[in-house]
Amino acid sequence: MKTQVRFTQTYSRVTAAMVAALIWATASVWAMEPTTNVTTQTFGSGKLYKTTVERQTEGDLSGDDLHQASLLTSQLLNHLNTASQQLADGRGEAARPAIEEAESLVKVVRGLLPTTVVITVTRDAQGKEVYRNVQRVQDDQIPIFQGQIAVESVEPIVEAKRDEAALKGLKLAEAELIHTSVLVDLSFVERKLKRAGELLTNPKEASAELALAQTQGVHFFARREDNPLVAVQHALRLAERQVQEKKFEGAIANLQLAKLGLDTYRTLIGVEDGKLVIDLQNDIQKLSGEMQKPETAGKIRGMWEKVASWFKHESGQAVTTTPTTPKEQPKS
Repeated sequence: MKTQVRFTQTYSRVTAAMVAALIWATASVWAMEPTTNVTTQTFGSGKLYKTTVERQTEGDLSGDDLHQASLLTSQLLNHLNTASQQLADGRGEAARPAIEEAESLVKVVRGLLPTTVVITVTRDAQGKEVYRNVQRVQDDQIPIFQGQIAVESVEPIVEAKRDEAALKGLKLAEAELIHTSVLVDLSFVERKLKRAGELLTNPKEASAELALAQTQGVHFFARREDNPLVAVQHALRLAERQVQEKKFEGAIANLQLAKLGLDTYRTLIGVEDGKLVIDLQNDIQKLSGEMQKPETAGKIRGMWEKVASWFKHESGQAVTTTPTTPKEQPKS
């Protein structure tokens, strides 16, 4: 049950349907230390050389801003797809506005993301500095949230890829659909947009650059045991919205659906980590009797965030700077 399927695909071929679920968690071991934004590691005995690596993170990323980054990145993909279609028709200059709009959104999203300054210093046995390097990096694999894009069907992706190996576990005739998460490699897409903009006088070459952005810059990940969490998130999101709209009966019904989805998830992860899921189910049941309280919608959003933290995350994925602590996350 630990099978993970990963594939990249041409995003412009995708049409409406549900495929994505957000996977949230810390993106590296450095993010596992929420009490400080500075970490230092030392390597080497010092007999010849000793190297220190210091990482200091600047900026914060709230849950709301991560949602915003996701929304803007999905819009970026729409512009990318538009430009790609224009170039496929041999209309180089017609693609320019869409490329420029996509590039402007890259800058906005980057402005939302925290930046980590990585300083690597090597000294010899006498303490003399022989090497120094300073880099500014970002976790810029942006998750696309379910419901924020209308291009979320697995079937057209598989059709475009025409790679039988990618079919295994994803979508076969009458087979169960395994939901996936969608991550956009902002750095890669940014480079390809820039290069395509430079090649607009040659639509064929510019089109090839955008095709790379679509096929290699958008990644899909699928894990069977994450399936129930997709349904749980969907039910919680609907419940939150219905509470805000004072549709309390519908909200209660969706909270009960979330509880059922958590039952399935608890079965998949086993008894050892099941208590965390049971605790959330109890919280949901309690909240079902508090529909008209002003803080209820916010509590449901908090439950959604907790469920999001239980998904598997990928290296370099953009995450909030106040994640659920590791000991609160069921193992997967």
